[in-house]
Amino acid sequence: MQGQEQVALGAGDIPQLFQCLRAALGTDEALRKSAEATLQSFEGRPGFCSCLAEILSSKEADHSARWLAAVHFKNTSVKTWKPRLNRRGITAEEKQHLRQKLLTLIDQDDAQLAVQVALVFAKVARTDYPKEWPTLFAELTSRLQSGSTLTVRRVYLALHHILKELSSKRLAADQRTFAEVTQSLLEPYWNQWQRDTETILTGLPAVAQRQEQPQLVALTLERWLLELKGLRRMVLFGFPSDATSFQTVPAVLQVAPALLRALQQLLPLRRSLTGPSQISAMLDRCILKVAKSMTDILGLHPWSLYDSGTVQPALDFFCSQLILHPTQQSEALAMRCMIFIHHVFKCPSYRGASSGVDLRADANNEDEIKARASKVQSDLEAFWRGDRLQMLCSAIVQSYLLLKAKDMQAWREEPERFHHEAESSAWEDHLPSCAQVLLGVLMEAHRQQLAPVLVSMLHSIEAACPAGQAANTMQGPRIEGVPSAVLAKEAVYNAVGTCSYDLYDFLDFPSWFRSALAMELANESWESRPLCRRALLLLGQWTAKLAGEDRPAVYRTVLHLMSNQDAALQLAAVSTLQALVDDWDFREEQFVEVAGVAFSALTPLLQCTDDYDAQMQVFNLINAIIDRLGDSIRPFAQGLMALLPSAWEAAEGHSLLRMQILVSLQRLVHALGTDSWACYPLLMQLLPHCTDINQPDELNLLEDGLQLWAVALCNAPRPEPQLLNLFPNLVAILQRSTEMVQPAMQITTSCILLGGASFLQVHGQALATMLAGLIGNVKDRGMLLLIPVMELVLQVAPEQGPMLLRAPLQRLLGDILSGQESPIVEAAAMAVFARLLLHNGNFLLEVFVQAGSLGPSGRQWPESFLQFLDQWLDRFDIIATDGQRKLSALALCVLLHLQLAPLLQRLELLVTHITSVWIEVEGGPNTAEDRPHFGYDFFNASRPEDHSSALLAAEEAECEIDRRRQLHAKDPVNQIKLSSFLKDNINQGLAVNGEKLKAAMDQLDPALINELQKVLA
Repeated sequence: MQGQEQVALGAGDIPQLFQCLRAALGTDEALRKSAEATLQSFEGRPGFCSCLAEILSSKEADHSARWLAAVHFKNTSVKTWKPRLNRRGITAEEKQHLRQKLLTLIDQDDAQLAVQVALVFAKVARTDYPKEWPTLFAELTSRLQSGSTLTVRRVYLALHHILKELSSKRLAADQRTFAEVTQSLLEPYWNQWQRDTETILTGLPAVAQRQEQPQLVALTLERWLLELKGLRRMVLFGFPSDATSFQTVPAVLQVAPALLRALQQLLPLRRSLTGPSQISAMLDRCILKVAKSMTDILGLHPWSLYDSGTVQPALDFFCSQLILHPTQQSEALAMRCMIFIHHVFKCPSYRGASSGVDLRADANNEDEIKARASKVQSDLEAFWRGDRLQMLCSAIVQSYLLLKAKDMQAWREEPERFHHEAESSAWEDHLPSCAQVLLGVLMEAHRQQLAPVLVSMLHSIEAACPAGQAANTMQGPRIEGVPSAVLAKEAVYNAVGTCSYDLYDFLDFPSWFRSALAMELANESWESRPLCRRALLLLGQWTAKLAGEDRPAVYRTVLHLMSNQDAALQLAAVSTLQALVDDWDFREEQFVEVAGVAFSALTPLLQCTDDYDAQMQVFNLINAIIDRLGDSIRPFAQGLMALLPSAWEAAEGHSLLRMQILVSLQRLVHALGTDSWACYPLLMQLLPHCTDINQPDELNLLEDGLQLWAVALCNAPRPEPQLLNLFPNLVAILQRSTEMVQPAMQITTSCILLGGASFLQVHGQALATMLAGLIGNVKDRGMLLLIPVMELVLQVAPEQGPMLLRAPLQRLLGDILSGQESPIVEAAAMAVFARLLLHNGNFLLEVFVQAGSLGPSGRQWPESFLQFLDQWLDRFDIIATDGQRKLSALALCVLLHLQLAPLLQRLELLVTHITSVWIEVEGGPNTAEDRPHFGYDFFNASRPEDHSSALLAAEEAECEIDRRRQLHAKDPVNQIKLSSFLKDNINQGLAVNGEKLKAAMDQLDPALINELQKVLA
């Protein structure tokens, strides 16, 4: 607790703390909770970390208690080492003590404790190095010279975590600090790593022949791996990336060739070790880390790696592993090989990209980059000449895209998980996905060479395993009951789907579908199911080339397979149907014939699966179908509405899934339009929940709930009290935050249009309070959303509206007079005051009188009004819409008969703006009054660009448009001819102001008088 001194813990508290640690690990729940509470209370007290360090240093103490002490030591250091606003932090004296104590804790026998101590080192170093602990690295490296084998390993472990922590800091000063650390540590690290490499390469053959005990080699491997991790950090982050600096990194020239040699030497030694062992497991980790390090260097220092002469030998090595040893290496190493090759193809620097390079230092750098990139591309082209490319392509298809026994077993046991891993996994973590990505990159770069190879493989496998052949008649080995020939064919089909874009001109897909794929799709037996599923996915990958006349048959086939009991086949059908529905050539009239079957097939999928990803996939498809069918969805609405309530209940705790349900309902409501009342039973159940800021999941559901509410209002055929009476929820939302002001103003507009004066009678005061609270507290964009709502209130309720809006109007006027609003906001606000002046001038006078001291110098009426008028005239040309310009011009006409002498001094500007609007709305060949538009921008000139598609569509809903049209027809402003109104007000002005007005008009510019005469004629 900040501001309150807490008693420090000391040596006398260590026994109690030790007992708390033991009790916190015990089985007695009451004692455990009490101990945890005590430990939590100790956290903020001085001396807590020191006591934990003492327990940790007591090697005779209970191991579990020491482990928990280490965890608390680490966690408390993270929280309290750096002082924060709400906590005092560890004192400087205790920090100094702990820094020295850490050095004595480094040689832990237990690996788990050693890791926790190393993490404390890292967290302390992040804050204290170099200012508070400048000797950190010197004190650690001194222990490398005189320490035991254990101490040396633990020092390298601590250094690994420290370097990892420091290298992650991104400020320029921190990066300079890490560069200095690299300068001091790189050479000793490098020398020790080389010595340990020789030791390992010498010792491993003896271990393989059982001539030497493996413990010494294992310890060396552990140290070697930690050294490698440190080297990797320093090489990567201790120097500026040469992709941007274009400066060669000497460390890469030194380290990269050695890494490749180590990889080339270690891999055969690993294969000489038979059976699982500690040495084998450690070697696997070391080999993967070397391969990853080379890929990382390629990403950050591509030019230095190329200058080191390592790129082509590394490519040769990795390609050879993939081609020659497909069964002798782990999946992890195969993926590392593929990722390196992929990164070489995709390296921006090697492709001539210069966007990240600092070109200010040398204007010739860009040309040099392009020249070097051209040289690299030339060398790579030479590397891929011959049959290497074709061999790699064949190896990928025949070895790495092939379904293995474990894949088929996973399919049998967990088909949904099998599908998601195969289709949705991060490509760098899943071997088949990695192989697909690499094959796609190879095909993209060498289409002319590889496309014929892949097509030839397809023809060969179809000849060996013809479509339609019964799988139970096939000879040869089987994997999980599936013939190997079927799996080989499935792999080729997979490749053809992966490369669909690049094979577009090489394969006649419609003919292939009719002659082969249709037969594969008809065979759902387990033995042929891999081909059936892959053919199904192929349809989704080749939609662009699917013939229009084949689509109805394809729809029926896909929907039939969606009813199969195999979840992997069902989800593949869902993916394919999603691609077909999303396709550019989708035809509504073709799909509507099977839409009922589609929904009937999708409903059991939702009801029978508990798999979250599968449910999301199904709802994505349902939303796409609703969106595509539009009005044609109406016959199926009842079935969908019956599905959604149970889906909503089942999705409790899954926010993303509930969001999808809300999106489905949005689209369904909009598609039903005037018949959307059929959705009200479910709507009235969901909307109060989704728009309640006190419900636990409001963070995820609020935005979609507001959009659903807006869509429902726009499509409501008649006022619905339950929709309108949710308005207090909207007020509460905006009182908490202005983040939702955009959909909130759309909802408010729709509520006013739908409910009219009766809505304002019930909720008008809450609306006025909400608007008054927002004015001045939102940016220009928000103000441009608020102002049309205020004008709409005055338009819908010309008698009741001004009194309701008294507080917002005074707030808005005060902000305008004090110059707090931008010109564009002032111009928009003039529509509100123009309507008041036109229909309720006395109330406007009251507003100005009450505003009194709101002007910049406390001006009273009429000075405040004249200031306002000057701003109005100055901003007139910024007024955007035709309707608002006419409204302002009519209001300016009213000023001509006011008994206010200073107005005559502004007569020329008044007449100029009135006549210019007359030309726009009456006097021109294409007047604005001939082309009324009743969309959202009829009321709001600042149409938001980031509206959701559902809201944008709802704004043009038939019911909403009708209500706007009716309001437009009833608005007196639209019945008044500007020319007649001007003439009447001039006559009234002459009657009131007499010769003064006439004299002022005579002094107008002759050209302006001519325009005025045209208007009056």
